[in-house]
Amino acid sequence: MSTQTISKLMRLPVRQRLAIAERLWLSVADEEKMPVPEEHKRILRKRLVDYRAGRSKVVSHEEMMRRLKSS
Repeated sequence: MSTQTISKLMRLPVRQRLAIAERLWLSVADEEKMPVPEEHKRILRKRLVDYRAGRSKVVSHEEMMRRLKSS
């Protein structure tokens, strides 16, 4: 792909660039074949155990977004 083509793509509105990125990703991503690192699995198992035991504080999507925007 030429530098000129990439430059044109970079000038597109954000929503269009995201749509293109998503289509490209889906064209190569095969979730069943993508390895999940053992460390990620370990963290997810621990978080699930903590959640089921009531040791995790659940926040709404709105609260999470508010926190992310303020950080």
